[in-house]
Amino acid sequence: MKIDRWRALAALVLSIASGAGSAAAEKSVPGTEYLRITAVAPGYTGRDPSDNRWFVYLEGYIDNGATARLEHMLGEQQIRSAVVFFDSPGGHVVEAMALGRAIRKRGFATSVGARVTNAEAPRAGRCYSACPIAYAGGALRSLGPGTVLAIHRAENIVPVPDETAFQKAVTGQVKDYLIQMGISIELLAIMSNVPHRAIRELAPDEAVRLGLVNAGGLQPQP
Repeated sequence: MKIDRWRALAALVLSIASGAGSAAAEKSVPGTEYLRITAVAPGYTGRDPSDNRWFVYLEGYIDNGATARLEHMLGEQQIRSAVVFFDSPGGHVVEAMALGRAIRKRGFATSVGARVTNAEAPRAGRCYSACPIAYAGGALRSLGPGTVLAIHRAENIVPVPDETAFQKAVTGQVKDYLIQMGISIELLAIMSNVPHRAIRELAPDEAVRLGLVNAGGLQPQP
């Protein structure tokens, strides 16, 4: 079977069945997990009046359809400049790449953090599993104190005729994406060596070395 057919199959299976690598996600009812999207306009109390960027919070499981919902909201609110904050246990790998591409297309920045009601800055958050793939889409990518990027190997739960060929196709897709985003493909090698049921945090200096973090800027509060 040609590799292009395996790439198509990999996209289909991963878009259906990629795990989040989170106990919370695994215990939830199938089909109920989704990425919550909240947009906060410039001028919020406590923000620098000269900062015209929106804060867009993506919190929860990266489900199929998350990118479409985000793009609809961005168009509806006519958001042209934004920092996208992630706080997610992971989700579908193919959808994470779609999110990353949508963010990069608009030149938005990314960071890690969770929204706090009535606060001008997010609190520290975590970005696990497939989440760092989406986070990589930021043109500028910051990571503040107390925030965490963590990775592991992708896994599918749908049987395929040739698992080796399937994993090769998946690896090829993620590799192409990382190159497009300007991230070292060493990140893929690290991911591949971490069992799906485990999780490996990236040290801040390691994330910088890999090109995953490339900016300072907004710092979520610990």
